[in-house]
Amino acid sequence: MNPKRSVHLDFHTMPGIYDVGRDFDADEFAQTLKEAHVEYITVFARCNLGFAYYPTRIGVPHPGLKRDLLGGMVKACHKQDIQVAAYFNAGIDHEHALRHRDWCKLDKEGHVYHCKRMGSAFRNLCLNTPYQRYLIGMIREVLGKYPVDGIFLDCFDLSPCYGKECLDGMKRMGMDPTSEEDARRYCVLATDRFLEEVKGIIRKQKRPIRLCLNGIPYRKQPTHIEIEVLPAGWWGYEYLPWVIRYARTLNKPYLTMTGRFHNSWGDFCGLRPEHSLLFDCLNSIANGGACMVGDHMHPRGKLEKGVYRLIGKVYSKIKELEPWTINAAPAAEMAIISPELKQKGPHYISQRERAAVIGATRMLMELKYQFDVSDGEGDWSRYRVIILPDHVLVDAGLGKKLAKHLKSGGVIISSAWAGLNPGKQKFALKEYKISCAGPEPFNVAFFKPAREVARDLPEMLTTIYTPGIAMKAGAGARELAGLCRPYFNLKSWDGYHENMYIPPEKSAGRPALLQCGNVFHFGFPVFESYHEHAVIAYRTLVRNCIEKAFPEPMIRTAGLPSFAQAAVTQKGDRTMVHVLAYVPERRGPKMQIIEDPVQVIDAQLFLRRDGHELREVYLAPGKQPLGFSADARYWKVVIPKISGYQMIVFEMKKQINCRKQSS
Repeated sequence: MNPKRSVHLDFHTMPGIYDVGRDFDADEFAQTLKEAHVEYITVFARCNLGFAYYPTRIGVPHPGLKRDLLGGMVKACHKQDIQVAAYFNAGIDHEHALRHRDWCKLDKEGHVYHCKRMGSAFRNLCLNTPYQRYLIGMIREVLGKYPVDGIFLDCFDLSPCYGKECLDGMKRMGMDPTSEEDARRYCVLATDRFLEEVKGIIRKQKRPIRLCLNGIPYRKQPTHIEIEVLPAGWWGYEYLPWVIRYARTLNKPYLTMTGRFHNSWGDFCGLRPEHSLLFDCLNSIANGGACMVGDHMHPRGKLEKGVYRLIGKVYSKIKELEPWTINAAPAAEMAIISPELKQKGPHYISQRERAAVIGATRMLMELKYQFDVSDGEGDWSRYRVIILPDHVLVDAGLGKKLAKHLKSGGVIISSAWAGLNPGKQKFALKEYKISCAGPEPFNVAFFKPAREVARDLPEMLTTIYTPGIAMKAGAGARELAGLCRPYFNLKSWDGYHENMYIPPEKSAGRPALLQCGNVFHFGFPVFESYHEHAVIAYRTLVRNCIEKAFPEPMIRTAGLPSFAQAAVTQKGDRTMVHVLAYVPERRGPKMQIIEDPVQVIDAQLFLRRDGHELREVYLAPGKQPLGFSADARYWKVVIPKISGYQMIVFEMKKQINCRKQSS
């Protein structure tokens, strides 16, 4: 079974530390993990300083190392039935970058060190140099010495390298070394070759070994996905919701690697509040994932008791919910499409694509819709609504899937450049009765909704802060919102004044939103703009369009604040609705903190019946029964109290299928 509760233990130890492992007690180490309900741990074979923590014949042991830390950890953890993965930093090795500058990546300006940037990654190693054989040798060495259950390879850097080895390799393959796209593609190919070699080494071990390469696209992960997402680091609280909804579409086990740190990795004495860490773990299981907490052990080899009391407290609550969460599958009837994810993965998609996906995710999450994030591959049959956010250009392959979706009665919501062909001259599908007249010339502009999509919108014009494309309606297109032009563009200069105060002037004679059957297209980048400006009217207008074509979503709620999440998972005859009521609060110039749960009283939840018969409804894990009522389409329950999190379980009566036997 895949581990449900894990720890990722960092141990990046500066060479000036002289007493590494002095206080390490292997049995105490493993017992601390056991008491914290940990089933799987990633420990260190070689850190990003380039030092090994076991007696190596290939690598460089830490100069202050007092004992075999890796061997002691593996042996003691296995006694406690805790599985162990060995960590190698594959992209960073400062010790060998110092000894072999020719092993480093050479950037376009000819630099191998980026000392102005500093941090942990100002020297990056190239897999087309002898560094690759050195790294492969250490992996073989650890697999031969220790019965580890996994290998974790960190910090893959897919940026181009212009060293001689890479230039020669590109030329041999007929690539253009002066093309940044070719240089990046060659780096990806080199990484793929390395991955295949490591997979071959692991296959020869003839025992199950998990393998994770942090930084490569999720589709290429061999055994499972570890989503690195520390909210207080650069990731923030906007990252996990869209990334986990992508990971869950790939038919691989996936877990959320958050951290216990107040800041980010390496914050030795920083500890998050309980509900902050609990929120991340609950968010993961609500989306069908497992849990992992990042820690950094003190160089002397002792785990902090306060850290593992916190992890144990959180994991005990996660463990109580496992009868309902293990092997539960997330439910979805909508999908946000981001084709860039297939080749680039979440780390490397373009900034504007990321912003649009984040905006669409937040919008649908606030509206309590059940949705995935997809790279466009796979089966779309369960999706009723497809979102093409802002920048998704439609090639022939994607066009066929979208046409099939529309033919089956599905809905498309698209915006700005999304839906155009790769050349951006016209819309790729004939179902779009719209022509693109180039970039929108007005900045800012305004929209006025038609009555049929105006519910809950203010009785006034709404500002469009970010321009998109200028649309013209063709035969068969209906205007759902008109565009109003400004007197002049924002911050334009007439020689006397910078135009800053810009009211609407008059109708632009063009639409801001068009409907073509089951296609709804916004002329402006509504999703990126929602991420950037948080205009509630944008979300309301998108909701009104969806309701117009798809009025009965899987769940509806009343009395839940917009920030509360509601996620549905299913397991056999059970449907679980996970409600999370937490708010990350901005404190100071940059920190977001979750300290306390939010209390919600008497929220109403409606679950679509879909032909099932309901046996009972209760709250998990205590199984307190809830009364329910029903109409023709939905069951309704009232949740007496939510304190941060509540799981509501709908137990269905077993369906007996009587099928006529064929002769």
